[in-house]
Amino acid sequence: MNLVKKLLASACAFTVACMPMTTVFAAGSIVANGAPTGEIAVDGKIVEGSTAQFSDTFTVEDQEVLDAIAQLNSGAKLADVLDEVEMPEGVEIDLADFSLLTKIQDLSATDAEGNDLSENVTVGWEVPNLTEDMNEVYVLHYSEKNAGWEVIEPDKVDKEAKEITATFEDLSPVGVIYKSEGAVDTSTGTNTVLYIAIGAIALVGICGIVVAKRKFN
Repeated sequence: MNLVKKLLASACAFTVACMPMTTVFAAGSIVANGAPTGEIAVDGKIVEGSTAQFSDTFTVEDQEVLDAIAQLNSGAKLADVLDEVEMPEGVEIDLADFSLLTKIQDLSATDAEGNDLSENVTVGWEVPNLTEDMNEVYVLHYSEKNAGWEVIEPDKVDKEAKEITATFEDLSPVGVIYKSEGAVDTSTGTNTVLYIAIGAIALVGICGIVVAKRKFN
C-alpha cells in the first residue's frame, strides 16, 4: 500500500508539473471588455481627441433588455435568452454554438469637447481572453436605434494583440461572442482534455504496477 500511495503522489505531482504555471482564464469564463485602443472614427473619419469607455451602467431603459443582459453576464446561454437576433448580411450562424467571451457592457464615446459620438462609430478595444484558437469571433450589440439585438462582424480581429475593432450604427450595450468548441482555456488556448489524458495515463500505469506486484507476490 505504501508503494501505491507513493505512485499516486508521483502521478499527481507529474500532472501538476505539466500544467502551465501562469494565471489563466478558466474555459468558458466571461471577462470585462478591456480598454479602448487607437483612434475613434465617425463615418470613417478619425475624430481627434476623442475617447471611448465601457461601463456596467446602462443607458437602456427597457427592463427586458436589462434582464437579458444580467442573465447573459451571469453565464446563461445566448440561445436561451435571445429570441430574435439580426445577423450580418451573408452570415449565418447558430447562436446555440456561441458563448460570451466578454461581459456585455455599455460602450460610449465622446469627442474632445465631451460631445457624444453615437452614430456610425468605429472603436477598437482590448479583449483579454481572445486566443488564436477562436476562429469565429463576432460582436453582440443591442441597438437602441433599432430596438433589437444584432450580431456585428468585426472590422478587424487581432488575436496576437488581443484586440477587436468594430463599427456600430449606434453605441449601446456591447459584448464579444465566440464559437465555443470544446473546453479550451481562453487565456493559453490549451485544451483541458490534455490534462485529463495525462492523469489517465498515469492512473493506467499505477494499475499496471499494482497488478504486476500482486502477480509476482
